Amino acid sequence: MKRYLAMILALVMTCALLTACGGSDNGSTTTNTNTETAAPAADAGSTDAAPAAAETDWPKDNVTMVVPYSAGGDTDTYCRQMCKLLSEKLGVNFVVVNTTGGAGVVASSSVMGAKNDGYTALFHHSGVMLTQEAAESNEFSFMDDFEVVGSIARDDTYALIVKSDSQWTDLESLISWAKANPGQLKYSITYYGATHAVAEAMEREMGIEMNNIDVGSSTGDRLTAFLAGQCDVLVVNFMNIADYVENGDFRVLGICAEERLPGLEEFPTLKEQGYNVIQPKIYEVRFPKGTDQAIVDKLSAAMKEVAESDEFASVLATYYAQPFYRNGADTIAQDTETVNELKEFFAE
Repeated sequence: MKRYLAMILALVMTCALLTACGGSDNGSTTTNTNTETAAPAADAGSTDAAPAAAETDWPKDNVTMVVPYSAGGDTDTYCRQMCKLLSEKLGVNFVVVNTTGGAGVVASSSVMGAKNDGYTALFHHSGVMLTQEAAESNEFSFMDDFEVVGSIARDDTYALIVKSDSQWTDLESLISWAKANPGQLKYSITYYGATHAVAEAMEREMGIEMNNIDVGSSTGDRLTAFLAGQCDVLVVNFMNIADYVENGDFRVLGICAEERLPGLEEFPTLKEQGYNVIQPKIYEVRFPKGTDQAIVDKLSAAMKEVAESDEFASVLATYYAQPFYRNGADTIAQDTETVNELKEFFAE
């Protein structure tokens, strides 16, 4: 079964360009309406057509946007900037609520069970959602039990890092050591998430076997464990470790992207070093099932305007991410296609 799971998780990464975390596992909920973020640089979003203007007086009250991870990570940061601009466009507050636990399952379940009146939505990324969907690890379906509004952003900055004072000066020295010491390289993993997909791909592509350790799903927990020496290597969005890299504390061995990223040109990709390990993340919005289609379409159209705005592009560029709009139909079609392919492998 492990071999088939490896095939599934590897396919997630190759399909993620069509479909692409931190959160705590304590099931806590935090509400924070502060969506202010810094800005510079810019990029363009997708040109997928937004739905036609919807005939609805929604929204008339505040809209709650539930994030499955704690504040400060990539998912939370991109959601807050989107909500800031949606608030300005639609005239009500879009309030971010961080609901952690169960690798996103607690938050997703809470939105699925909320009133389908357009005032509660889920902001999640497909790196986790599609893997969980293919593995059928949840009692609900991201494909069938929600109304998919669309996609808004994409981040390709997953970085493989070690401490600067470690014995590994580059990727090849790490691989050589791991081959000589099978099962000894300690890797921080969150099962059925993007870090799991990267781990499986690294082992297959590099011919190594790692000691996968689950220290928690939040970026904070994983960074703490890494700093304390509980893990030797870590993969994480660059925005979460930029200060450590700049201060010389962490060494980047490679980026899990197709090609070098604007602003991060000094760091080679794992692919250009000969290892096809690619893990982008695409951030999507969902309403509870049965939400009025006019509401879904109106929010999707507003998201398209946000994705095309200079301010959104500028803020995302600060974190080396980019706007990536897909309407609901395109998002669900591409996600469903990928999940179906993953399920075929899982069933073998």
